[in-house]
Amino acid sequence: MDRQERNAMILTTLFITGIVVSNVIAAKVIKLGVFLFPASIVSYTFTFIIANMMSDVVSKERSKFLVFMGFLAQVTASGLILLGLFLPSADINRGEAYRLLLGINWRFTLASLSAYGTSQLLNYYIFNSKFFKKASTANLISVLVAQFFDTLIFTLVAFIGVYDGLFNMVLSQYVIKIIIVVITNPIFLLTKKMKG
Repeated sequence: MDRQERNAMILTTLFITGIVVSNVIAAKVIKLGVFLFPASIVSYTFTFIIANMMSDVVSKERSKFLVFMGFLAQVTASGLILLGLFLPSADINRGEAYRLLLGINWRFTLASLSAYGTSQLLNYYIFNSKFFKKASTANLISVLVAQFFDTLIFTLVAFIGVYDGLFNMVLSQYVIKIIIVVITNPIFLLTKKMKG
């Protein structure tokens, strides 16, 4: 296996894992001081950087394909979780725990797919535009812009009618995402090492 193929496999594994795990853990809402955000914020935000690394290290075409495969992974995982919800449970308590934890997965899936389709493609097009000379700058800007739209769409679809403080939730999530993106942006610099 050559270096490029190995890098593609590593990045694909990280990306798909981040996408699937994000849908499962999104149901937990975390409160840190005034900040209110879903537990999936770190794993999902990281996927944007991984997609950009794929563009920079392997190819733009592989990165775009990765985005579509992430979408397929979300749909497949959510379908299997939903199937598990409708299968008869041998134990009422465990069945109820499953329903409680993953029963609202359909709403998070709808929110995720809506936000994903917009934000991941927006990230892809901004990063791969010829507007930025440095890849690290393109990564930072593309992820920050995409995360704003991702946050807005996901929060409205997932939590409207469930939580009252949606403005606070959108603002909280976006501030947290800005912090995550700024802190993790140096990870993008690994692309130079991956390229050899």
